[in-house]
Amino acid sequence: MDFFPPKKSFSSVFYCIGIVLFISFSYRIVHPVYQTSSANVRIIYQSSNISFAAKDRNNCVDDSKSSLRILSSVIFRSDIVNYLGFVLRSHSLFYCSVPKVATRTFLSFITYLHIRDDLIYLLTNKSTLSNWNSQRKANLFDFNNINQILSSPMKNDSQPSVLNSILILKSFLSFLMDFNKKNATDFDIWSVYQRKIFPLIRPQTLSNVSLLFSSNVTRVIFVRHPLERLASAYVDKIASLTNERFSLYDSIRRAICRRYSSFYLTHAQRKFYRIHRQIPKKIEEPCHNVVPKFQHFIDYIMSNSIINDVHWYPYSKLCYTCLFKYNFIGKYETIEEDLGRLLTYLGLEPKDWNSVNYFRTGKTREHYKSMYSNLNNQLLCTLKYLYKDDFKLFDYRLEDYLTDKKTIACSPVHKRQLRRTLDRLKLF
Repeated sequence: MDFFPPKKSFSSVFYCIGIVLFISFSYRIVHPVYQTSSANVRIIYQSSNISFAAKDRNNCVDDSKSSLRILSSVIFRSDIVNYLGFVLRSHSLFYCSVPKVATRTFLSFITYLHIRDDLIYLLTNKSTLSNWNSQRKANLFDFNNINQILSSPMKNDSQPSVLNSILILKSFLSFLMDFNKKNATDFDIWSVYQRKIFPLIRPQTLSNVSLLFSSNVTRVIFVRHPLERLASAYVDKIASLTNERFSLYDSIRRAICRRYSSFYLTHAQRKFYRIHRQIPKKIEEPCHNVVPKFQHFIDYIMSNSIINDVHWYPYSKLCYTCLFKYNFIGKYETIEEDLGRLLTYLGLEPKDWNSVNYFRTGKTREHYKSMYSNLNNQLLCTLKYLYKDDFKLFDYRLEDYLTDKKTIACSPVHKRQLRRTLDRLKLF
């Protein structure tokens, strides 16, 4: 049987072709084609069961907005990317350092490679160095700050000679290796980047940001179960009582204590805050030594813009996972094996890096899980919504981290309310 009457065969064919073209055009309008050079991601390594891959872009809600223009804007304008992001030109590598995922460990050898293979190479290659200086008019590193770290007797010269610069950098390499053999608390590697000692390692110094999205570039991220990362941040930043008085996290701890004062303070102590609206630093206030409960910490950060702190903000958004298309993805749960693979990939000997002690926080996974046992369903639903992309992209489940293995059912009404709150705080 003919599908079309003979007399109308040609017009019917053109009619069908027209429909196909119209549907194709409409789909491209609604779902723009992914245009960046990272469309075909070369998967170098991914921990087992991670669904984040080029062939599975449905998990990446931002793909429809991806373009090289947007990516370039992120590189040049995002303070977060240039705070957490590190570039190794010599190894064609970009690393986004997720806080509370062994960042000090990674930064120690990232810094080592940057000095050894990027900076010393530039200093020994006159034509390359001359081209860099003519383009950027910037120092490769901050000599005075390195001198302070090394407590070096070297000449205090703000612009050292090439030979002296190489000697300084080699001394810093030795310092990093010595640091690697000691306890991780002996030196805070983050202070190096807070002082902006090595500006060349930052993504915004790239002359051509499109190179970052090439299939030849290794884009590295290490992730951790969102609930364990959050609990670890609380233990380290809020519950430890080791932060300097009136520093950011000490101030957050005191603010939580004051908001939920009925749980921690006597009537007389609460009266103190009604009398003293502004508290001089010399006065020892009632909350000075109070460790707030975990559930109060979560409730507080969810109702204040403080949620956007890098230590507990979703890493899928901190590191723009849907834009960068990371092709080396490791997990904290298998970090020793994954780190060993990365070191081997970078040409480093894992035996030369004493990484074992860096991963021991003194808290077990069961301890972190127990911290969630007292949270009500509303707070758990809030966390489930907040970290939904972290869960989805990297194959984690909120329920797997609960001690009783119960399933958390979140009402649509609560989701809508939470969405409005996050929109109001401009967090998403």
